[in-house]
Amino acid sequence: MNKTFLKKIKKQLLAEKDYIIKTTVTDIDVDTDGDETDAIQGKILIEITNHMNIRNVNKLRQIEAALSRLEDGKFGICEDCEELIPEKRILINPYCQTCVCCAEDRESEAKKGNAVKSTTPP
Repeated sequence: MNKTFLKKIKKQLLAEKDYIIKTTVTDIDVDTDGDETDAIQGKILIEITNHMNIRNVNKLRQIEAALSRLEDGKFGICEDCEELIPEKRILINPYCQTCVCCAEDRESEAKKGNAVKSTTPP
């Protein structure tokens, strides 16, 4: 991959990382006092905030992993088949780790595993 493209992706990843860090709510003050409706709304707000924070942490991990691959010279190389990942795919998902074919294979395997789990008695 050319250096200009890699610089563009790095800039994009760093901007997304910065945005997530700036917009993540770390301290939420929810008033659950009052009637039952206030308590329920407060609990829902806390739960939504927690889910968003978990999602943001996972996204930050993906970004950090992509930045690490950029530094190691492994960025844009499929983890499974070691072929180059097309630039169009990277532009859509700059933290992808596999080419489309290998991603489809992984998804197919995951579906097979879930089908086996759901048919196997506990």
